[in-house]
Amino acid sequence: MVFYFRYLSPLLLAALAAGCGGNVPVLMYHSVGPGTDPLGVSEAELDAHLGYLQQAGFQAISLGEMLDHLQGHGAMPANPIVLTFDDGTADAIERALPLLKKHGHRATFFIVAGFTAPDGAPRHVEQSKQGPRSYLTWPEVRALRDAGMEIGSHSVSHPRLSSLPKAQVRNEIFESKNMLERGLGQPIEFFAYPFTARRKDTAAQVRAAGYRGAVSGIKGSNDPNDLQRLVIHRGISADQLKALLSTDWASSYTTGN
Repeated sequence: MVFYFRYLSPLLLAALAAGCGGNVPVLMYHSVGPGTDPLGVSEAELDAHLGYLQQAGFQAISLGEMLDHLQGHGAMPANPIVLTFDDGTADAIERALPLLKKHGHRATFFIVAGFTAPDGAPRHVEQSKQGPRSYLTWPEVRALRDAGMEIGSHSVSHPRLSSLPKAQVRNEIFESKNMLERGLGQPIEFFAYPFTARRKDTAAQVRAAGYRGAVSGIKGSNDPNDLQRLVIHRGISADQLKALLSTDWASSYTTGN
């Protein structure tokens, strides 16, 4: 699912910015680095985005902190934002983490548990239309955690859940949580739907597995198990991100998409 910023109408931009996560913008990144993946961003683009957010006074918080506030527990900073990175590709540790540290931001990394290589094993590599994609190892996922990043589940094998039988959907949701909790020794509270695809009954599986919430894409809502995120892709400049985030986040939430 790719959305090119320059083609978005003012009305659509207003709808997208109507209130991710209860008026907190939630940004969805993927890979970081060179290449042709339209959902990826270059290091220079991410550096510029994070620099703008820092300069503008945004403070990155975790999904857990956001949900705490929405449920009446704890306070949020004046300009909160949630940064999320899907897939758990190797560039998360090689490129994204150093830039997050540089600008003093935190983020949530959604990991494909079945693609995470054990200690000392070669990286898992998947072939895509844009070429091979290398994934994190368990020591690297733990390094993200130890650097203060929030870790969430992105399923066992990154399938389109909407096309799977119910039993397989359950396994992808439940087992990925179990694998990550065993690997990290801590609870995993959030799930990201692969390809942002889900059926009407998928959120019930997420709740049954014991997650606190789940994130989707622009067709999400303010439901904790289907939180809307704004897609960030290659070609979005810091000025364009500024224009998107300048919309009034206190406006009423758009639930019709």
